[in-house]
Amino acid sequence: MDIDFFLNSIRKLPLFDQWAWGTVGFAVLAAAGLILFLERRHFAARNKAGSWLALRLLSLFILLPVTAGIVVIPGRMISGPEALAYFYLALLVLGPLVWFVGHALCGRLLRPAFSKGESRFMAASGLLILFLPFAAATVAQGPILNASRSLTASAFQAAPAAALPHATGPVQRFNLPTVGLIYTQSLNAPTGLELERIDRKFGEIWADTATSSHDIFCRDGQNLHLMWSAREPTPVLRLFWRQNGQRVHADFSPATVADSAEPREFTITFRPDGIDPPVPIPRSRASIAYFVGPDHLYFNSLNPLQPGETFENDCIMPGYKRVAWKKEGPPQAVALMFFQRADAPYLRAEIHRPADPQ
Repeated sequence: MDIDFFLNSIRKLPLFDQWAWGTVGFAVLAAAGLILFLERRHFAARNKAGSWLALRLLSLFILLPVTAGIVVIPGRMISGPEALAYFYLALLVLGPLVWFVGHALCGRLLRPAFSKGESRFMAASGLLILFLPFAAATVAQGPILNASRSLTASAFQAAPAAALPHATGPVQRFNLPTVGLIYTQSLNAPTGLELERIDRKFGEIWADTATSSHDIFCRDGQNLHLMWSAREPTPVLRLFWRQNGQRVHADFSPATVADSAEPREFTITFRPDGIDPPVPIPRSRASIAYFVGPDHLYFNSLNPLQPGETFENDCIMPGYKRVAWKKEGPPQAVALMFFQRADAPYLRAEIHRPADPQ
């Protein structure tokens, strides 16, 4: 286990979650301590306190590693469905058999020795202690998650309004084949700003976009880049950030006005190792195509991350490069998808690499 990763994950939890899980952990330790205390008192009354301690140490440092090894190690050496079958067999049959037989053998060798019933009792109580954390986590996870979400939602709802800190770029108009008119706009963050959350309005409901794919906008650090078609609803966003230590929010929706000028054609420059779009594209909208035969194109979604990429920076920016471009070959086309209403088909545009001059 990566201890640093585990500790960093705990530090990133909200304060309520840290206290809640800390309370659960303390309760588990208290329950385990009570079980051990009652066990020792029970066997001390029978002059077996030393044997009880010896068996508990043997179970912790010898029987537990041996049992875990029998369950885990052979399964790693087997591939395919057989590995899963062995794991369940070992977890439900072999592991408990080794655990109980090991306690029985060790209990007989101790002086004073344990009876078979006492050894089985020690093995069963040991399993109970081992499963206490898993049982407690299973029971507590739902209530803690729901309470944490409610507190978080209340905290964000209580954030006061403030002026939008981003510099808003102009709304740009492009024409895409089969899609028609599309709009783009960029919101550029000032130095030092860190967005905490971005909500999007659907009808009268605000929804956190952290767990959904971004099609209307994408992020490049703290900058936002919007892209939507004239047939899609104009996006309405709510941005949250810290200002002088206080959480605040600002609502933003692009202002599209009538423009007599013709929209520009949406053109993409194709390089051997990638593409240069005229504006940032939300990666969930885009697919890129390569030849997989003499005349057959295969479109690969750009939503899966390449090595070094993160969903916190989910824009296909000018200068976008494919990591495996030597294996994939030069990109031949880019497809962009736009969604209308739930009862309407999606719109798809393809932009192809210009033919090489003969």
